Amino acid sequence: MSCKEKVYHLLTVVVVAVLNLTDADEQIRVATTSDTNLIFGNSLFMEVLEPEDIRFLFKIRPAKNFGGVFERKYTRMPLILGNPYSGCSPLQNYEIVKDRIVMLQRGECSFVTKTFNAQNAGAVATIITDSDKNNDDSTIDMIKDETDREIDIPALFLLGKDGYMIQRSIERYSVMGAIINIPVNLTGVPINTVNKPPWTLW
Repeated sequence: MSCKEKVYHLLTVVVVAVLNLTDADEQIRVATTSDTNLIFGNSLFMEVLEPEDIRFLFKIRPAKNFGGVFERKYTRMPLILGNPYSGCSPLQNYEIVKDRIVMLQRGECSFVTKTFNAQNAGAVATIITDSDKNNDDSTIDMIKDETDREIDIPALFLLGKDGYMIQRSIERYSVMGAIINIPVNLTGVPINTVNKPPWTLW
């Protein structure tokens, strides 16, 4: 092998190695906690893509001491309303909840019970909205109850006004659910420049 061929061969090996490293880095980046669970002021963010009238960025707050974390990003993921919406009994619409994210409403039972029922229905995460549809600024800490049930999926709190507007839009257009991206990485993006709902105060 001539000197020129050796140099060419070496460069080829280096390029292939760099490309393989880039692919591996991309896979690691998508799966890392710092990327998928980037929290600003105790909150994560989700983006609603459809229906069009609620195409905003929403703030969501992870449960304080139970539930899992996002191990990947979900793009164009259906957000399904649970049936029953309280989530206090096994979900009857488990066939469309499975492998999707379900939204439930606060009240009547513990946050753990709601998330447990969502998990048993096959949901990958649950968003629990406040039952006060006028609540546009007060978040609460969702804490575990006195049971020892194991919760593996993420559980997140959503303001009541946000939940009400999403629910109303889904029902108005008679669609299966909203389409969302979650979690949204806002690294380097000033909060005051994002497309937040006009009724929120954050």
